[in-house]
Amino acid sequence: MKTIQLLPLITVLVVASCSTQPNTEPVQFIVKVDSMSHPSFAATSDTITIRLFGIIGPDGCHSFSRFEDTGQPLRLDLTVWGQVSSATACPAAMVYRNGKEYKLVATEQGWLSINIHQPNGSILGDSIIVK
Repeated sequence: MKTIQLLPLITVLVVASCSTQPNTEPVQFIVKVDSMSHPSFAATSDTITIRLFGIIGPDGCHSFSRFEDTGQPLRLDLTVWGQVSSATACPAAMVYRNGKEYKLVATEQGWLSINIHQPNGSILGDSIIVK
């Protein structure tokens, strides 16, 4: 007898939890950068171009989102963000981060430290001498 009383309640809860609108918000994630290329040295006030390489995602629903940077004159902390859409059908093509450029202006002389933050918390690091 109690199961018959619970059946309408369960039915109402199941129907109320269903949504007819798909979630269209893309999901943000940190992209793993496999490698980078940049000049070995630069002069103050030069624009330095850092090219980043790696895979953004396994299908066409993945894309580059933005750079998140913080730093001081001789230190750059950079995080590369990607996003994945909630499309029901995604093109079957790897999305690469082949040479996406990040540019900055050298403002002080010394060793410019570059730190690329990875999804697992590690850092891909390198440096450039600024004369």
